[in-house]
Amino acid sequence: MSAHFTDISVRARSAELPGLLDAIAALALELGIAPDDAVRLQLIAEELFANTIVHGHRGDSDHAVKVSLSHENKVSTLRYEDDAAPFDLSKIGPKIASTVEIGGLGISLIRGMSKALRHKRQGESNVTEIDL
Repeated sequence: MSAHFTDISVRARSAELPGLLDAIAALALELGIAPDDAVRLQLIAEELFANTIVHGHRGDSDHAVKVSLSHENKVSTLRYEDDAAPFDLSKIGPKIASTVEIGGLGISLIRGMSKALRHKRQGESNVTEIDL
């Protein structure tokens, strides 16, 4: 299957999360992504989205978050973009559960589910790509 990115755009507001996850599930199905991988993509997007709101914008915001999916050669890719403060999660090392407060393992979770993780700062945006 050829690469096909489809953008989903929502505001960085907690109330937008259910719609974002539903849109990811629908696109994953449309692109032929395996159901288990679709759930992983939703979980990764949820972690990134929560971090954007809590750490990037320090609360709900009208700033846009853009998510894209592609599926090519049995590799599913989630592209996540926000305009929060610069943050490169690919540079964050693993954390051990016993040393982290509740809620501090999201990045480790993302790393554990990913085959590859890339980040770049594009203008005023963080752009993160995660392959499954």
